[in-house]
Amino acid sequence: MSSACLSPKETSDALIRTAVKKASYSTEKRLLLSFMAGVYIALGAQGFLVAYGNPFIRAAVFPVGLMLIVLVGGELFTGNCLMTLGLMQKEITFKDYLKTLVQVFLGNFLGSLFIVALLYFVGVYNKPEMAETIITVAKAKTSLSFVQVLNKGIMCNILVALGVWFATTAKDTTGKLLGCWFPVMLFVLCGYEHVVANMFFLPMGAILNSSITITQIISNLIPATIGNFIGGGLVIPMIYNKIYYT
Repeated sequence: MSSACLSPKETSDALIRTAVKKASYSTEKRLLLSFMAGVYIALGAQGFLVAYGNPFIRAAVFPVGLMLIVLVGGELFTGNCLMTLGLMQKEITFKDYLKTLVQVFLGNFLGSLFIVALLYFVGVYNKPEMAETIITVAKAKTSLSFVQVLNKGIMCNILVALGVWFATTAKDTTGKLLGCWFPVMLFVLCGYEHVVANMFFLPMGAILNSSITITQIISNLIPATIGNFIGGGLVIPMIYNKIYYT
């Protein structure tokens, strides 16, 4: 075994221990950490918009959000879907598992809206090019069908969950940064759907363009949430649970 990283099985064991730790947090701590994760993903999403004209650069910038969560501290719904490993190994209860995911989802949403408000009131979107960009992104997302968002959500969170897995494998800061970057960069480059990022993109687009409605936002967030859960909460943990523990 290399001293620079954990083996795949050791990483899976570490993710189970992390699930136990996450399930033990108080509601206050969990909400604060998830609020900050929403803030960090929204900041990454804003960087995506600033670099929107270059597909690779915008994909390269967005992963900063997950890097901040991993290295500074935060609870992200899409990453926390990996807690399914702990549930399947009976290290956490279903009640704690569900409570954690729901509270983290709520905290992520509040953190995202906080950045929406800050950016709006400081006038960032008074620039026509910025307003046009976010409206274009929001309209493109709300024009997708339920099935399209669902499938893009599945593919997104397979990669985000693997980004968290990579970061857990690494023992040093550089390894954790690179572990976050490659999978997340790939999902952004491919145009998949991340529910927490959409908690930023869609409300901001709606503020600037009244044709983007609350119904349209909900119609995107629901399949994105389901798809993200399937990808990161079922596909990855169920397969590797079968590989390593049965």
